[in-house]
Amino acid sequence: MNTISKLSIAGILSLGLFITQSCVQDDDYSVPPTECSLPKANINLKDLVTKVTSGEIALDSNGAVADDLIMEAYVISNDETGNFYKTISLQDNPSEPTVGIQIEIDDSNLYTSYPLGSKVQVRLKGLVVAKDRGIMKIGSVDPTYAVGRIPRTLYKKFLIRTCDPNKEIVPKVYNSLSDALKAENLNTLVTINNVQFKDPEGDKTYGVLNTTVNRVLVDKSGKEVDLRNSGYAKWYNEALPTKSGSITVVVSIYNSSYQVYIRDTKDVKFDQDRFEVGGGQNPGGDGTEATNLLFKGSDFNVWADFLASINTTFGLKDYATNGVGLGRDNSNALKIKGTPAGNDYVFTALLTDALPANPKKITFYVKGTAGKSLSLNVNKSTTGFTPFNIGDLSNKSVTVSAAANNQYNGTIDTKGEWVLVTLNIEGLDIQKTIKGDLFSLKVGKDVAYDLNIDNIKID
Repeated sequence: MNTISKLSIAGILSLGLFITQSCVQDDDYSVPPTECSLPKANINLKDLVTKVTSGEIALDSNGAVADDLIMEAYVISNDETGNFYKTISLQDNPSEPTVGIQIEIDDSNLYTSYPLGSKVQVRLKGLVVAKDRGIMKIGSVDPTYAVGRIPRTLYKKFLIRTCDPNKEIVPKVYNSLSDALKAENLNTLVTINNVQFKDPEGDKTYGVLNTTVNRVLVDKSGKEVDLRNSGYAKWYNEALPTKSGSITVVVSIYNSSYQVYIRDTKDVKFDQDRFEVGGGQNPGGDGTEATNLLFKGSDFNVWADFLASINTTFGLKDYATNGVGLGRDNSNALKIKGTPAGNDYVFTALLTDALPANPKKITFYVKGTAGKSLSLNVNKSTTGFTPFNIGDLSNKSVTVSAAANNQYNGTIDTKGEWVLVTLNIEGLDIQKTIKGDLFSLKVGKDVAYDLNIDNIKID
């Protein structure tokens, strides 16, 4: 009888231990513990940022959120390697994020509670959500700063790790600094291809002990950005790689100057030969390309010049708009976004200035996607025009010869890159009468277009 009783007690204790262990958070989460039953989020991060920006969030007398708002997001950076100090960056989705935000916390070793890829819930009532020196942040009320750090004794009341399994954070990929350094990417994780350190031999290491320093990254067009490195990072004394390649960073800004942060040197994959700045596929950027324009305004930087250069009889299609900041090196572009109902002339441009004596090519840049291709017309000095059909367009530069008629066969997907298109016009008898029709851009019908066009030149 005593033996049976002892076995029963042991069984009960074992069962209790099993139940207790099943409620402890770990990195498996195959069976979420019961204490992880959290209230449902009632605002997403994108709506939060939009409403904070427009002043639609109710605030208390201290400027903190007044309502019981709950938001969920994913951790993309923490303090595990020492490069991020008392801060965590969050984005709304583990892949293809639309917005990110930074949380200020007055504590260390945050990574033990909030690892990369973990989903967290932020209870916003009593916290400040505001832009601080260009960056949207969440923090505490602080008379000294726009956004203060949440005290170490309080932050776990506001920031709760959910029992969802950790997700892989998939960075958005860009092929230049110009494409990556944009407002929509702030506080999100991105990978930037075709970059290198500007002076790895002079700077030698990522950092300097106990001091935050900048190491300049440069892309093929010559655009630069500061990579911020803490002297407390575990890898501060590692040698800078001397080659080129890709780097995965959290995009940030200080007032109006973009800057980027790595989480670890594992995010730096410079395994290609160094390139000559300005010698890549897209050299120069808009600062040097806006010469030999085909017509006034064909770099789209002064929208009024472009509008003044098109034939008003035909006008401009309503799905073609001013792409402010969407051009190369953050200049402007012609944005074509919509589903044309016909094989439309998007615009017809007039000759505004004398052309070169013997032009050989018309060039322009394209970025984006389309279910059909583009067709261009170059007007003759007599009557009529010469068509040029681009056909399939991927992330490779193309040269196009004259065609018999307009065709829209092929699709466009430049993989997020700016792609150079060259029309071979050598020997073509182009019309040279000022204010006469010179150049037309056409699209196919009944498919979606989402393209940016920039820098239409003649040489």
